Amino acid sequence: MPHLFNTTATGCHRYYAWFGALHTRVDLLFCGPYPEERFLEVEEAVRQRLEEIEQMGNRFDPQSELSLAVRQAHERPVSLSPELYSLLSRCREARRQTGGLFDITVNSPAFKPGMAESVELTPEGCLRLHTADVVLDLSGILKGYALEQLRVLLTTMGITDAVVNLGNSSIMALGNVPLDIPSGHCLTTSGNATAERRHIRNPLTGVFVEGKSSAKVVTQDAIDGEVQSIVSFILQHEPSNTQTE
Repeated sequence: MPHLFNTTATGCHRYYAWFGALHTRVDLLFCGPYPEERFLEVEEAVRQRLEEIEQMGNRFDPQSELSLAVRQAHERPVSLSPELYSLLSRCREARRQTGGLFDITVNSPAFKPGMAESVELTPEGCLRLHTADVVLDLSGILKGYALEQLRVLLTTMGITDAVVNLGNSSIMALGNVPLDIPSGHCLTTSGNATAERRHIRNPLTGVFVEGKSSAKVVTQDAIDGEVQSIVSFILQHEPSNTQTE
């Protein structure tokens, strides 16, 4: 596994590694009194946790739990793992709190405003889709979810000073690290990197947001950051036409 390991003038060890996951580049920086072998173990645990998250919620993988559930839930209620059910419930609550501006059905091929109303999460832990062409896309929240999962993992494994960077758009700082992000907080960015890119749609109008621009937020919770940055980006372009509850 490609990585760098060195010792600072104060005797603190630093470990830097990078690899691909969640359709992006993952950069890890760990600092602490541990030997290189211990940091390697932590990196491997991070890789495994990210793989588990992809296997759960990657809509582009036809064999992920999410993809399999969506294909079957048009016909009957599908039992979900507690992890996926909890994440979909969080998405449903985010939609309610933002007045519909955060919507995981927005990338459905035949999307129409209000399509999310056809998504049912039953008290028994099942998913039921009442419209056949609904697609559930967790891309707008999965990196934030991954950061929160890694926050727990790193703390459990004794890593108190760390940076986790997912594609330069979702960054978490823990402890004493050289970043202009408050310790324990996350910096999240949403937007269009080029004038030609169109990938964020206003769920209330069905129209993609155009133009090169971005919205950045700093939050204590990375999932909140994903939701807030998307909503802020949409509102930047339609401040007079879109209202939240």
